[in-house]
Amino acid sequence: MGTAAALVVGGLSLAKGVGESNQAKSAARQTRREGETAIKNRKREIQELVAKQKIGYLQSGVELEGTAQTILQDSYTKGIEDVNAIKGAYNRSIKNQMTAARANLLGSIAKAGTSAFSAYSSFSSMGGEATGLANEIEESGGVTSSFRTYSMR
Repeated sequence: MGTAAALVVGGLSLAKGVGESNQAKSAARQTRREGETAIKNRKREIQELVAKQKIGYLQSGVELEGTAQTILQDSYTKGIEDVNAIKGAYNRSIKNQMTAARANLLGSIAKAGTSAFSAYSSFSSMGGEATGLANEIEESGGVTSSFRTYSMR
């Protein structure tokens, strides 16, 4: 691969990795918003359920103590467990998205580094050939005043 092509591939790889990382961050933010909405909805549902249970007990003449209070408390407890499960699921999803984004970015950085090394190697070997050509011209009595040698050494 030529020097310029290697540098272009490296730059494109890095740009792709950064772009994918930014997309993953956006997706993670969206997932967080969805999770917050799901949690908010589940909390509201639990509050509505407990309110309906209370109204039902009171309309039936049941006092809110003993078994009725235990049932209401169990509803709240189950609701808290549901909310925590929702939080955990969304947090895992966000963590997985960000882990994948980091892995993609690191892979792109590695590919860009490999391309840069390839470009360096290609450029170094090209410089060696140019130096060799200049020596041949000089040895044959040719003019080398306008010929420049480049080396990264």
